[in-house]
Amino acid sequence: MTDYGAAMAGAVVTQTISSAGTSVKQVPAILNKITQVMRMPEAYFAGLRDVLDIGGGKYDLLTNVLADMGIRNWVLDPYTRSKEHNEFVVRMLRAHPADMAICSNVLNVIKEPEARSAIHHLIKTLIDPREQRAYFTVYEGDRTSKGKKTTRGWQANKPAKSYLMELRSHYESVTLCSNKLIVCDGFKRDRR
Repeated sequence: MTDYGAAMAGAVVTQTISSAGTSVKQVPAILNKITQVMRMPEAYFAGLRDVLDIGGGKYDLLTNVLADMGIRNWVLDPYTRSKEHNEFVVRMLRAHPADMAICSNVLNVIKEPEARSAIHHLIKTLIDPREQRAYFTVYEGDRTSKGKKTTRGWQANKPAKSYLMELRSHYESVTLCSNKLIVCDGFKRDRR
């Protein structure tokens, strides 16, 4: 698999600037942000079995934290994980979909709208259709909305709110929380 679109039959979208150099060795803040916006996070997490981690990078720090909570974290990342790993994750989640998806600081490192769109279609196919929830964070960079190539890859430099229209084209409900977590619920029907 060379990109996110390759995980979907017949939909290959190639990024012109690789995301391979954007992986950071830290537990992503998205987990804390999700906890901050919930009334009863312990109950929510206790009900989870599997999480789809789109663009989860090459480190397993979040996977280890979630494992301690009894949750399997399925990292899908065509730029930092092997083709075999990504194909295995897709097979497993097509057979037994994840309870939710997280996508931490990924949309901002993908220049092409088509490649970002492929991520949303992939989420739709790999999480339980009864759940239909995805959480997103983006690194805002300098917030100028002037995207540029960096030494590590692409950086869009867009504020979180600038992704809302794009997300609304894929999800029924899109909410930007005060901590800049974007919560998406319900998939829109494909327009294909």
